[in-house]
Amino acid sequence: MGRLLWIEEVPAPPRPVNVDNALLSNRAERAFGFSLLFSGVRCILQYVILPFVLPLVGVATEAALPISFAVNLLAIGLIVYSLRRFWKIGYRYRWRYLGVAVVALAMLVGFIALDVQKILQT
Repeated sequence: MGRLLWIEEVPAPPRPVNVDNALLSNRAERAFGFSLLFSGVRCILQYVILPFVLPLVGVATEAALPISFAVNLLAIGLIVYSLRRFWKIGYRYRWRYLGVAVVALAMLVGFIALDVQKILQT
């Protein structure tokens, strides 16, 4: 998995839990929390603001597709960033998060494919 995420996996000797390990885990969990927060904001943006609010305020709906495309790309980047961070520190729940991340990445790739299809049709 480390190769796929462009991470050099260096086997570290077992060491006791200390402040450094706790700090690294805390940072990784914050990165994951930020990814989840961004995902929630992305959903509100993509499913509420872009299709309903923009037309109400007179902004053309053509602006929604490029915005949605960019937000989905950013979401993919944040998920990959979180995965890399979990693998770098050897986070104990990294395999569980990988399952969630793979499903989210597949959905985002599908959303991007739909956005590209709509952009090409116009």
